[in-house]
Amino acid sequence: MAEDNSIIEVESWTIRDGVDPREYHEGMRTWFRWVADRRAELFPEWKAASYYHEVDPATLTPTGRYTMLFEYHSEAERRAYKERRKDWSGPYAEYKKVDPYEPFLDDVTLNFWEPVERGLWLPGRSRS
Repeated sequence: MAEDNSIIEVESWTIRDGVDPREYHEGMRTWFRWVADRRAELFPEWKAASYYHEVDPATLTPTGRYTMLFEYHSEAERRAYKERRKDWSGPYAEYKKVDPYEPFLDDVTLNFWEPVERGLWLPGRSRS
């Protein structure tokens, strides 16, 4: 098995009081479309990005907390991307306009996860 040096940046947040959830969700859809259209040019270090809404385990009712997992090919590539984007200049000035942080988010936390023993996952099976 080839060594996987990827790193996962985990961001978690709530939306600000007074923000219309429909407006927030449309902002996230806009952001995902914008990033997808420019992935090769601006985000080659990203291996994947996944978006989640936390739910109460007993009722599966949304709690209002969201999480994004950004998987980078390596920690070195994550740092290179952050350095290139740090002052929001060039093409990243446009990115800042669709970035949901400023208009929508509150209480943002950031953590990092390093994959361990990926090869131990059970293979999936299709549900026909």
